Amino acid sequence: MTLRTMVAVFIGFALCLQPSAGAGKETVLFPFDDYTVPFSKGLVLELVPGKKGAVNTGHGNDPLHPSKPVVPPGKPGDPDHPRVYYYGTVLKIDGEYRMWYSGWDKDRKRQVLYAVSRDGVRWDKPDLGLVEYNGNRQNNLVLSNGEGPMKGVFVLVLHEPDDPDPDRRFKMVREEHPRAIMAAYSPDGLRWTDSPNNPIIKSSGMETGGLIRFNGLYYLNGQGGPIPHPVPKARNRIMITFVSHDFDHWSDAAHLSFRRDPIPPRPLNDFEIHRGAQVHMGASLWNRGNVIIGFYGQYDNQTNDRRYSTCDLGLVVSHDAIHFKEPIPDFKIVPSYEEPDGAEPRLLQGQGFENIGDRTFFWYSIWVAFNPEGPSGVRLATWGRDRLGYFAAAPRTEGAHFFSSPIELDSPQAEIYVNASGLSEKSQLRVEVLDHRLRPLPGYSGDASIPLREPGLRQRVTWRGKDQLAGVDEPIRVRVNWEGIYPEDARLYAVYVVGSE
Repeated sequence: MTLRTMVAVFIGFALCLQPSAGAGKETVLFPFDDYTVPFSKGLVLELVPGKKGAVNTGHGNDPLHPSKPVVPPGKPGDPDHPRVYYYGTVLKIDGEYRMWYSGWDKDRKRQVLYAVSRDGVRWDKPDLGLVEYNGNRQNNLVLSNGEGPMKGVFVLVLHEPDDPDPDRRFKMVREEHPRAIMAAYSPDGLRWTDSPNNPIIKSSGMETGGLIRFNGLYYLNGQGGPIPHPVPKARNRIMITFVSHDFDHWSDAAHLSFRRDPIPPRPLNDFEIHRGAQVHMGASLWNRGNVIIGFYGQYDNQTNDRRYSTCDLGLVVSHDAIHFKEPIPDFKIVPSYEEPDGAEPRLLQGQGFENIGDRTFFWYSIWVAFNPEGPSGVRLATWGRDRLGYFAAAPRTEGAHFFSSPIELDSPQAEIYVNASGLSEKSQLRVEVLDHRLRPLPGYSGDASIPLREPGLRQRVTWRGKDQLAGVDEPIRVRVNWEGIYPEDARLYAVYVVGSE
């Protein structure tokens, strides 16, 4: 490859990483995303733990929360009795939320089941009539290869309605056990056919965590895999990622995407596999276009007995589905304190993030390890819409602000919105637009920018005589300034740059 070709490839790669906002597209500036928001002055980043009930347990509360599992175990004789696990998936399709999850039945069999909801809180288990179980077909088991129930511990589903093959518009990766990672396809999400290339991940010992299609490729992450620890005999859990171009054929090589355990020059505590800080089951993924948000299993244990472990959920971000970074190390985005029904403090992340109305929903379940008869079921964590974290001005700071990376506008017009709280006449945010060289754009900066004084989840930014960007034919940067006599009261959770025709 010539030097000129290498330069061209590098420039093309850099351009493909730039956030863009065009017609129907949205670039989201989250404060915890230091790629899209790399420069700041006088601002403190705080993350917000999810609410797990209607009663405040020290982490906040959601008055609308049901305070109980949203998908409980079935009744005796059902395929999801006595336990329900949600290493599963929630997708919104045709105005309805659909869930694939795993049941643990009386014979200790793990099989894939299906539920539906209109609001993400109240879920129904439809009688699909596809699989005979306990002498009848009145159950919510999905069908595998036209024969019977589908084995599955972890169930990750993608919906690709534009796939030219209608029988492949639903795609699934499931784990029967760590050496049997399987792919399957379906026209409707209910009747599945295995890939002829199963198992798709071979001889890795991987347990799956997250699945995404990003920039034309498929990425699958989890724990385990072909990457050894740099210290012989050490085997702590790490997050690794495989890649595929067609969903049938996956790489044998993987990338080490994220880890928490000590590596040289930090000394190891010991060689016990279940002791210490580790990454449990990789990360579930939420593609927000210009950034990927992930929730990973934040495993900790002071002993080598897994029954005494805890597992909170932590937040990581990525811009390529391979490299992941934790904005605030070890922050518990979904904490694992004991729940009202006595469920163990050991959370399992599924792949399901949805903005529903004014709230962000994330579903999870319980890893039952200490008490085999303990509570399980699919549970819910909530936030205000997109309010996973915020910037606030440090006390006694003057000129607090940030500005973004360059954002490509694919449309001649664009709009900007702000998600913020604590705004008033005494605590304001002023949004300015710069060119990619950091120069203020006339008409969209300085006194032309109308300060925001009202809090809200999506407050429109305006400038004197304008409520849209127009005639801007080069990349822009967004700058947000904290102003007023009490600027520290303002909390900014997100900025949205939206293209419009």
